[in-house]
Amino acid sequence: MTREFISAQYDASIKTVDYVGNDGTHLLRTGGTIAWRFNNPGNLRPAGEKLIMGAIGIGQTKGNGAFLIFKSYEEGRLQKKKLLRRRYNDRTIYTMLTGIPDPKRPGKMMLGYAPASDKNDPLAYANAISKHTGLPITTRLSDISDAKLEEVMDAMEKKEGFHGMKDTRKEREVGTTSVTVSDGAKPKADLPVQIKIGDKTYEKKTDRNGQLPKIAHTEPGKKAEIHVADVSGVWQKRFEFVMDGMSAAYVLLHDMVSYEAPTAPKKPPATPTSTARKPFDHVVDRKETLGILATRFGTTVDAIMKDNPAIKDPSKIYVGQVIGIYGPPSGKAGKPKSAPAKPPARPAAGAGKPAAAAAPAAAAGAPAASADLTRSKQGKGEPLAIVPVDQKTAPWMAVAIEEAKKWAGKEEDVITKTGNYHKRMDMAGNMVNTAWCASFANYCLKTAGAPYEKSASSQFPVSSKKFKKISKPVYGALLVMRNYVHATGKAHYTGHVTFVYGLTKDGKVAGLGGNQGDRLKVSAYALTGISGSFKLKDGTRLDQRFHGFYIPITYEEYAKSQDDPDIVDVADINKNFLNINATQGANEKTQ
Repeated sequence: MTREFISAQYDASIKTVDYVGNDGTHLLRTGGTIAWRFNNPGNLRPAGEKLIMGAIGIGQTKGNGAFLIFKSYEEGRLQKKKLLRRRYNDRTIYTMLTGIPDPKRPGKMMLGYAPASDKNDPLAYANAISKHTGLPITTRLSDISDAKLEEVMDAMEKKEGFHGMKDTRKEREVGTTSVTVSDGAKPKADLPVQIKIGDKTYEKKTDRNGQLPKIAHTEPGKKAEIHVADVSGVWQKRFEFVMDGMSAAYVLLHDMVSYEAPTAPKKPPATPTSTARKPFDHVVDRKETLGILATRFGTTVDAIMKDNPAIKDPSKIYVGQVIGIYGPPSGKAGKPKSAPAKPPARPAAGAGKPAAAAAPAAAAGAPAASADLTRSKQGKGEPLAIVPVDQKTAPWMAVAIEEAKKWAGKEEDVITKTGNYHKRMDMAGNMVNTAWCASFANYCLKTAGAPYEKSASSQFPVSSKKFKKISKPVYGALLVMRNYVHATGKAHYTGHVTFVYGLTKDGKVAGLGGNQGDRLKVSAYALTGISGSFKLKDGTRLDQRFHGFYIPITYEEYAKSQDDPDIVDVADINKNFLNINATQGANEKTQ
């Protein structure tokens, strides 16, 4: 088995494919034939700009159109075989190539694999296959075994020149360094950064995921430096590394924030006045009550309840619930308006550790874009500058909660019609036939601007470098369950993934996720022993067990400060918070 890659891009100007491995290493492949360069022995083409048939990229050539790029030669060949069986299995070797009359469109043809209209010679092609395999060109593909079909494919590769121009083939492996900037809880987007390599300086910005463009190790032995600005705007070196053949990933902590806001001159009011305060959303955190919030924001429990009619019992609010302060909640899922707070007396600074080495980073925070100058201290006419403060606790949970409330217990066959999470993540499959717990989790992470993977595998946090395993649960962490074959005890490498919402009185984890009883809800998962068992269609019995807790790497510093999740009642949350009338089923574990 040759090496596999996770993504690829093609530069037609230099005829080079840039393959990216899951360790961040790049393989540059040039020369040879298009089929070899793209790991595409079948010369399979895309459907427009969409990746299909498991491809990892699309190569747009200068004069021959676009072709799919596959993660390996074996994968490209497998997809060709599947295509032959799926589309051409009822045809003969000859009509597979030429095409056949379309019964639904009189006078029209259903195109073949290599029709004459594409400047091919189907008869010569068919005879070449016949000579290699010993099969008459009138042989139907459905009548030959998979082993014989492999011979047909060998002949096709030879005819199409897959192995041609071997002397021009060139490959070069290049290591890369990946740098992600975090404030300790979430990525820092659009942060200006300078990358210095030798005497060259590159001005870059972090993307929405807090990531800088990967730095390719094109000059082994040369030093690269990462510079960010301090609070006065002066560029400072915060990290450096030497280029070598190994790929690496680092997380730099940037938690220095500078608040600036103008204030009006002191002017005692002639008569006591009450100015309108700007409403904002507040996401309920652990241990918070309406009384605590009322005191903190200078309002009353009655006023909060009036603005939030969904709260029926003043003694019962839920972690992750969005509450409007000084007015009704905005209703913007996953993007609550920030709560105002007094600016700190001086900037708060901190230093973080990258994935492999200490590397503090800091940069100036932008002045507050809109400061509320209308409030005065204790009504004495002393203006108070109000600046926004971000709530950092697992922002993706607000998205997950809003989605659960939106669907209110509807099952997957209903959700998939308009809310297919596979489709939202630009992947194939519907939610009835393809397990969707991972697609839902990644959708919530992506929507909140946190690291995510384009993956439908429940085990995605385990192998991804964007996530880190932690020893205890925190609110919003990913709980990964894994299936094991009951008869042998061997790992099946399927399972379930859900978000930690809280803990139950009996020591289980209350997980908020998708594909739990075929719906979005909160379910309980045991951390010891067998949490659940079920059988596959072939009769194989699987036991599901706890595997680990994972968090996005950008959330690591903030997670360290978090206490254990609250003790919660699963049935109460589902019924009274998420509006789901559903009980815990015997099997809410997915593959």
